[in-house]
Amino acid sequence: MKGVSLALWSLVAALTLPAYAVDGQRAPSAASAAGAGSGAHPAPPAPSAHLPHPPAPSAHPPGHPPAEQPLTAEVLILHATNEQKGIDPRIGKLPELGKSPFSNYDSYKVLDRARLPLKKDAPQHQKLPNGRTLQVRLLDELGPESVRMSASINRPNGKEFLPLLEVKAHVGQAFIVAGQSHKKGILVLVIRVVK
Repeated sequence: MKGVSLALWSLVAALTLPAYAVDGQRAPSAASAAGAGSGAHPAPPAPSAHLPHPPAPSAHPPGHPPAEQPLTAEVLILHATNEQKGIDPRIGKLPELGKSPFSNYDSYKVLDRARLPLKKDAPQHQKLPNGRTLQVRLLDELGPESVRMSASINRPNGKEFLPLLEVKAHVGQAFIVAGQSHKKGILVLVIRVVK
C-alpha cells in the first residue's frame, strides 16, 4: 500500500388563505364590504383565539427566487492502521472501507472533521495531522447539484501544492483521497460537497 499515493472512490402548494387585517382580525370580503353599504350587517368576527394566525412574511420578496445556498466541503480525516481496533463508529456508513485498497487496513479512527466554505477559484486549506496541508478548490458549478473541484496536498516542508486530483461530484457525493503516511498507517480524507 506504500506505493499508493492516491485512491479515489465515488460514494458516490399553493394554499388560498383568508385575508387578514393588520390587527389579526379577518378582513371583510368584497361581498360583506358591499353589503355593509346597503345596510346589511356582517356577522361579528369570531374571537381571535379561533382564527388561524396570518401567514408569516416570506423570507424573500415575491418575484425573487430564494438565494442559493452556499457550497461547503465537509472533510473527514481518518487514520487507517492495522491495530485491530475496528472502525470508529463516528465514521458512519462508508462501505468503501471494506473494499480494496481500503480493506488492507483493519482499523479506522476519526482524527478530525472540518467544514470548508467553497467559492469559485478561492482555495480553502485544512491542516492535516502529519503537518501537511490539504487544499480544496471549487473550479466550476456545473449545475444546481453538480460541481467540478480539485484536491491537493502541499509538498513536505513546502508551500507548493502537488496536483492530486480533479473530480466532478454531485452535491452529497463523497470522494476519498488517501496515501499520506501518518504514525504506522495512512491518512484517509473523505471529502463531501454539501449545501
